[in-house]
Amino acid sequence: MDNTYITCDKKRIDLPSSVLLEGDWNYTRIHQHDLSIQMSSYTLKWYEQLLTDFIRVRKNVIINPNHVVDIKKDAENTSRLQLLLSNGRIINVARRRQTITKRRLQTLS
Repeated sequence: MDNTYITCDKKRIDLPSSVLLEGDWNYTRIHQHDLSIQMSSYTLKWYEQLLTDFIRVRKNVIINPNHVVDIKKDAENTSRLQLLLSNGRIINVARRRQTITKRRLQTLS
């Protein structure tokens, strides 16, 4: 990734501190490490193409792999993966994206 920031509606957002991007119809919420949330008028698909180092783990969630603290199994359904992020959020990985997510996270560690 060449840029260390993106411009979102005339605001500069630091990519290393972005924990996850959450899609909401034609808008995207960008969750920062300091628990602040920025709203963008760009779609999640647009960000997925721009941020190639980030991983899409669900239909509506893209994560920054540098902010994954722990990978664990869901207590209720042990075949499901959950990711604990640095901001304290737990994200369930979609069933069809589990293998790709595991592989990409293992290559980073």
